[in-house]
Amino acid sequence: MAYIGAIGDGFASFFSIWQVCILQISPFFLAYVTGLYFAAGALKSEASLGGRVLLPALSFAPGFTVMYGLLTMTGQPIGRALVYNLGTLEFIAGGYILLVSLALLLASWITLLEHLCRPVLLAAVSLLLGISFALIYSPCITPALSRILGLAGRPENAVYGGTLAIFYATGICLALTLTALVLVFLAAKAGAVRRRAGAVRIACGLILAILAGLNLSNTMIYYKAFFLGFLAG
Repeated sequence: MAYIGAIGDGFASFFSIWQVCILQISPFFLAYVTGLYFAAGALKSEASLGGRVLLPALSFAPGFTVMYGLLTMTGQPIGRALVYNLGTLEFIAGGYILLVSLALLLASWITLLEHLCRPVLLAAVSLLLGISFALIYSPCITPALSRILGLAGRPENAVYGGTLAIFYATGICLALTLTALVLVFLAAKAGAVRRRAGAVRIACGLILAILAGLNLSNTMIYYKAFFLGFLAG
């Protein structure tokens, strides 16, 4: 399987019936970047697609893709160690996501959050969020991903399989970024949405907090099962 093919498979999965599985992360990622864009007024900074959508999306991708790849490499010690400690790592990830959601919710009241406007800090926050999303994401096994996991589970092919998984996740991130750009662009052009920027930011923060709550309460499995019911139907 070629690396470009793996990117294409990941990208295509976002715009196919397998989107039902990606709903574990897609609405929450979109809430994060949309909330950042509409938090610009509260943080007294200039809102732009580049600074508030493209930068966090591009910073999110390395964290998500690399951690996703490492988790698949069960044929290597690092992959097995991550899977063995996944419960603890998921709890930490849920706590971090909760902190990010609180930052969006409280952007109007906490002056310290103005530092979030700095590109380096915004990139770091997004990178860690990508890692957190990868830790809590339990994907459906698509035909392409099944082949990748088969390779990553064997010691002799684990690195190759993990690399393919990174490219597969890159395809998902490309689809997420494209969708976020279109969503925020359309929202920014809508006068009714712009006039309610504060409400949009709060709604996005609450959506992200739901992801944290699902993870911290160990009920993500029920959220996933709900949507998988549509796929099975």
